[in-house]
Amino acid sequence: MKDRLTPLTIPSRKGRLAVVTGASSGIGKATARTLGLAGADVVLAVRNVDKGEAVAEALRAEHPEGSHTVARLDTSDLSSVAAFAQQFADRRVDILVLNAGFNGTRRRQTSVDGHELVMATNYFGHFALTAHLLEPLRSASRARVVTLGSVEARRGRIRPDDLNFQRRWSSARVYAASKLAMVMFARELQRRSTAGDWGLNAHAAHPGWAATEIFGDGPLTRLGLGLGGVVGLCQSAGDGAQPVVFCAASRQAAAGGYYGPIGLFGMSGPVGKASLPRPARSEKNLADLWDATEKVTGVQFPR
Repeated sequence: MKDRLTPLTIPSRKGRLAVVTGASSGIGKATARTLGLAGADVVLAVRNVDKGEAVAEALRAEHPEGSHTVARLDTSDLSSVAAFAQQFADRRVDILVLNAGFNGTRRRQTSVDGHELVMATNYFGHFALTAHLLEPLRSASRARVVTLGSVEARRGRIRPDDLNFQRRWSSARVYAASKLAMVMFARELQRRSTAGDWGLNAHAAHPGWAATEIFGDGPLTRLGLGLGGVVGLCQSAGDGAQPVVFCAASRQAAAGGYYGPIGLFGMSGPVGKASLPRPARSEKNLADLWDATEKVTGVQFPR
């Protein structure tokens, strides 16, 4: 699917280090491409290194303005998250885009740490990664942290006492919850950054309905994407990445804000403010989720 939107105008990111998780395809790849075009040094944090290297090579050939390097990261594995973050112990991280994820499994599966696999991949690993990278982020000047939500986040329901969905599991339910958690994480991260003078700007973004690998490649999926493109409900990965890039680099992105397409049903179109899911509007809900996540992952932020 071709890009339809006018490319975003963002300031030069030359000299900035950007880490993009899940950057070997879809929204992550498009985000890495645009940040590299703006001059950033982009680290593609990916589970499949060979695939990541092929993407990085293509991006370097297309846009030599920035740099694209690859490092292995499996966000479902907390030991992989810690090992990845250790590489940046003495470096400054200016932009952290928490994009990696997938939309579910047919049956409930668990990660190597025993956590529900979708929550581990989409949310727990990103929470832990941000905690491990807090000092490199604080070393930057107003570092940006961007979490990936979804239009499905508005359907999400979270019980802090059952983040691993040992009760009432379904693929759709856990995916929506994982994306709601990412929106709530950004909100609470911004509140704690302000209160603790961490110097971070946290944002949440969603891509609307973008034609990416997360939907699979079956005949029904192809039909749905084709019809969605015709009626303007579906857009390219490049267009879907615009809210993410906006949060990562635009001076107009408000700290703590939630952004997405403002076209029909929020599925496509130019970037604007997205409506927060109701649970993400409650300070108590945000704090309860944060505390429960620290207990589940065993990873803590400064008090």
